Amino acid sequence: MKKIILILFLFLLCYACYYIYNITEDHRLYVVSIGDNIPSINNIKNNNLVINTDFTNKDYDINELLDIIKYNKEITINDNPLSIHRLLNKADIVIISIGMNDIYYKLNTDSKEIYTYLNNIIHNYEEILIEISKYTYQKVYILGYYNITNKNTDIFTYVNYKLKKLTNKYHYTYIDLNKIFNNHPEYLLKKDQFYLNNKGIDKINKLIVENLKKT
Repeated sequence: MKKIILILFLFLLCYACYYIYNITEDHRLYVVSIGDNIPSINNIKNNNLVINTDFTNKDYDINELLDIIKYNKEITINDNPLSIHRLLNKADIVIISIGMNDIYYKLNTDSKEIYTYLNNIIHNYEEILIEISKYTYQKVYILGYYNITNKNTDIFTYVNYKLKKLTNKYHYTYIDLNKIFNNHPEYLLKKDQFYLNNKGIDKINKLIVENLKKT
């Protein structure tokens, strides 16, 4: 009889521990967005997501982001130091958007040797992915580049092809933005700049959320 009572006690104890674990464990996904913050995912309303955008800045170029990750540079949040490696180690989902500033700077200044320039962007992007891949995630999303005019079609086709190929190499997920925003000024904050208005941001957020539901 004592043996039966002991077994029953142990069973109830295990069940209680399991129940406490399930009600106290945080099952939300920790999402880290890095880069030029085109998606503005901090606007996504989803109780299942904890979203961090501390290492996003609309003025980041690809070399700057590479240096931040490669050398684990810190920023200060509420008087506390925060390193990007710490965030990446914690992340379940990573969203990367970088390179738009580089591409449009080149197009608006000097388009000579543009394809060599684009190849250099992709090379630096791979350096970022090499650093990113040191950690384990459920998903990594790479946002493609989009053309805001009816010009330079070949250029964007080329760089997006290279970026998608690179994304596949690391078994990450490429999100094609060009088919949505190509020559669609209604999504832009200003018609001659690639920054998106609320309508454009919502469009990207919807794509991200739809992909996250598959995770």
